[in-house]
Formats: sequence, C-alpha cells, structure tokens
Amino acid sequence: MAISDTKLRNILGKVQEPCILSHRDSLQVKVSAKGTLSWQYRCRYAGKQVILTLGRYPGISIKDAQDYIPVFQQWLNDDKDPRVEYKNKNIDDTGGLTLEELTHKWVEKKIPEFKEKTQGVYINHANKWIFGHFDCLVDNMELSQWFKYFDKVKIQGSAKTAGVSLTRIKTIIAWGVKRGLVKDNNPVMRLIVKDVGEKAEVGERVLLLDEVAKIWLAIERSQASPATKMCLQLIFITGARQSEVRTARWHDFNFDSMIWTVPKENSKSGKEISRPISTKMNLILDQLGLIYGRTGFLIPGRAPNTAMTTHSINRYCARIWAVLFDKHNIAKFTPHDSRRTISTRLSEKEVMPHVTEKMLGHAMQGVMAVYNKHDWIKEQLSGYELYWQLIEKSIQEELNK
Repeated sequence: MAISDTKLRNILGKVQEPCILSHRDSLQVKVSAKGTLSWQYRCRYAGKQVILTLGRYPGISIKDAQDYIPVFQQWLNDDKDPRVEYKNKNIDDTGGLTLEELTHKWVEKKIPEFKEKTQGVYINHANKWIFGHFDCLVDNMELSQWFKYFDKVKIQGSAKTAGVSLTRIKTIIAWGVKRGLVKDNNPVMRLIVKDVGEKAEVGERVLLLDEVAKIWLAIERSQASPATKMCLQLIFITGARQSEVRTARWHDFNFDSMIWTVPKENSKSGKEISRPISTKMNLILDQLGLIYGRTGFLIPGRAPNTAMTTHSINRYCARIWAVLFDKHNIAKFTPHDSRRTISTRLSEKEVMPHVTEKMLGHAMQGVMAVYNKHDWIKEQLSGYELYWQLIEKSIQEELNK
C-alpha cells in the first residue's frame, strides 16, 4: 500500500521503534529511532540485492522519489549500477550552483507552500540581499567570503538585517542539502546570528490614545485614495492583521448577523476567525461599498479584481508617520502596532484577556483551545465599541487644542 504524506508527517521527528515502510515501485522509507525518514530504493544489480538511499523526507517529497523510478529502471536496463550513477548525478548537480541559483530553485519549489504575506517577505529579501550578491559556487564559499558578505549587509542595511540574512540563507542551504543539491559541510551553517549581526527585536510599541487620534486625523487629511485610508483605519479599530483586512471580500461579511468571518486561508492560524461588525466599522464599510461597490475585494488594489498590496499599506503608514514625526515628534509606528495597542488599552479598561485574544484572532491556548470553541462575539462587540469611544474622545480633545 502506498505511503501518504499524512502518514509521513505524523511520524516525522517523533521518537519510535526503527522500521521500514514499504511504498510502491520498490521504494521504501527507513524510519530511525529519532523519527528521521530516509527514502530508499530496492533492486537487484549484478545478481545481488541493492539498497540505494536517495535522501530524507520531506526534502525529497513522495513525488520527487517516485519521479526517480524510471531513471533507476533505465540505469538497470543499461546494466549500470544505480548507486554509482545516482552519486555521480548528485555530484554533477551540486557542482555548479551559486547561492542565487539555489535560491531560485527554493523560491520555485518552497515559496508556494507559504501564505501570501510570507511569500512576499521572502521574495523581497531574496531580491534585495541575495540576487546580485553571489557569483561563487555555494560549495566553494569559504568562511572569509561569508563574513565579507554579511559585513556588506550590515553597512548597506543593518546588523539586524545581517542576522535575518544568515537565518534565511541557512534555511535555503539546508533545503538544498536535503534535496541533494549542495553539500552538507558549508561553513555558514556553523554560524549563529551574533557572529554576523543582531537578532531582530520583538515589537514593543504601544500607542497612546492621543497618538491614535493624531494618526486618525492625519489619515483623514491625507491625499491618499479612500481605499488606502479606510484600510489603515480598519486595521487600527479592529486590531486585525493587515493581511486579514486587505484580502477581505464582501462575501466574508454577514450583515444579518453582523459578523465578519476571516476564512482559514487568510488566517495565520489556519482557522476561521469571527469578529463582530462594530458601529464604526459598519460606517466605514458603507463608505467603501458606496465608492467601490459591494462585490469582490473590500479593499481593491490598482489592478481590477486584486487586493491592495501589503507594501502599499506599509508605505502609506510610513508617510503618515513621517508627517506626524515632523509635526509632533511621534515615535515610529507600523500597522502591526495597532494590535498591541488595542489589546493593551482595552486591558487597561478591564476587558478580559480571552476577549482581546479573540479580537486579535489568536488561537486559544491550553485546555481552552481543546474544549472551549466560544468566540465571545457579544463581549468582542462591547470591546470594539468601547475602543472607538476612547479614540473618538481623544480625537475630539485633539481638535479642541
């Protein structure tokens, strides 16, 4: 019986009794005591039983392993030892890849597995910090060359960017090793972030209510499109991730029950998120519907039938900050800071943590995650209404100055 991805994922990395799992077409998976899964191919060559190890799962997928079968069969028909031919093929494959070439393969094969926002982050990083920076074969790069590269990233970017670059390059090379594309002895794999730069800081920015009021007024007074302005406003009053707002479609909103449902494919947790439609949110939705219609994406992008991009919102938020920095010397903020802000300010008003966690779209932890599936819609709505009241009061105070 053929092995499924589900079965392999369930045993991957788990301590267990070593065993051999038979697949099809003479393929099998060797399971180690630590849950390492290695593809093997069984055949007879020169009258003897031969076992050829291809590589590890999931670096080599089920489809990848099966695609080798006709190649192995042809080698056997030509009276060639598949072990020797496979080794020579891998030497050929690993002999001419630069980091750029390896990254292109990684982007092509691995990136589609990520969510849209994550895809954009990795692709943008590769475009800026990998493509155009390497002309040496990966397997030939020495430690001095790696340090020269990371020093350049620190100068052109920052120490934190260098740390991020190391992490992502190690991810790409590790992927290449599992697929037999590069050798497993690259010196960069021994480096840690503090060797080349600094760790990225965890966000700590929590906006004051008067800062939120200034941001709101700056948005209203800006010359941006209504879609851009209202997208950032929705992010600030809901505490939703910007990807959840940007990719929302009109059919995600039930105006009978007044519930906004974020589908699982747009959710970071991979699960649906239910939020109430507050009074202020409903007013903004009415404005969007009046201007752009009530079909397709809530926040339309430049091209027809596309959502606004994350870069558009980030750039717009940066412009709003620049205006407020010049006028009020406000510290830098990003759309994501709205999430920390709504949670903190409502907690100060004694809104319960499980309610603010639901407002943020976080998965519940511990026993609650298993047994309690309640969304506290009524309590969320009270929180949203209270939050807008606080913002509105601060806006009025700002206008009266």
